[in-house]
Amino acid sequence: MATTKPGFFFSSTQSVDGRLGDAFTFIWANYAGLRELWWQVRGFKDQFPDLHIKDIEQKFLSGLPMPGGIDLRHAFLNSTWDTHEQGFSKWLLFECCTLYEGWAEKVCHDLFSKRKAEKHVKSLQFPYVNAQSPGYMAVVSDANSSTSSLMVKEFFPTLRSSKLNCWPNINSYLIAYGYFKKCRNSIIHSEGLCTQSIVDLQTALTLEQGKKPSPFKHNFSLPAQVAGEKISLNLRDCILFSTIVRKLICTFDAALSVSAQSERLLEQRLRNLTSKNDKWRNLPADPRRYEQRIHRMLTAAKIPEPQNLSNIINWMKVEKLI
Repeated sequence: MATTKPGFFFSSTQSVDGRLGDAFTFIWANYAGLRELWWQVRGFKDQFPDLHIKDIEQKFLSGLPMPGGIDLRHAFLNSTWDTHEQGFSKWLLFECCTLYEGWAEKVCHDLFSKRKAEKHVKSLQFPYVNAQSPGYMAVVSDANSSTSSLMVKEFFPTLRSSKLNCWPNINSYLIAYGYFKKCRNSIIHSEGLCTQSIVDLQTALTLEQGKKPSPFKHNFSLPAQVAGEKISLNLRDCILFSTIVRKLICTFDAALSVSAQSERLLEQRLRNLTSKNDKWRNLPADPRRYEQRIHRMLTAAKIPEPQNLSNIINWMKVEKLI
């Protein structure tokens, strides 16, 4: 049976995956527009070197609503394109880290008590080191301490099979996340200066991608960082970082979906759906149309494809969802 069901279980995963796409569309539209305008302004100035800056502003910016204004000389004449690429790199870091942290917060509060959730949000950002520093494994183990047989049998196999799932290399991906997040934090809190911890994290990431084979589909360039100097970012690296974030979210979406609380989330999503429209409660008598309606119900509730629809129907009957 054809399906348009999502490849993720948690609503926040589905939302963040879409928002990552929207963010990239917006960022690259700005990148393309700035690149074109940067070239045009510089070319125009070369052709008319004696023209006053106000006249150049009038030609290129007249009619645009710009309440904050643009320092055209600084942005287009005095700044190299590499300077702008550093700005876009920072933008990507900020957006991706914010989305990941927001996702982790929502999923952890959906699954765990408030006390546990606040701790688990941070743990999902760190690799496993040992029993004293378990990182993400503390969260995955907690989710597996009480599992749902329905989620394990019917949804986990589908979620685990995603091409975005990076479970075999999850530690390497979290080391990469830690390095880029540390760079982002320094840009926000320490004037963008490199610290020794950033140097150490870059060394750790370099060792990870030096493995044979590399855990990453594409290795990072990783410009050399020097403690006490400004952090240097590579735009392609930051693009790859966004892929790291997407894969981490997908992987943990599958790993945490087995929780017994996930089954309760599943039930609530279906109840919310059936409460809004009578067609989901008044099911056809014909067996084929009956199954088709249930299938459409799962699609409408944005629930991934189960392994066996009959098992889901039986569960829904037990829970009095149909």
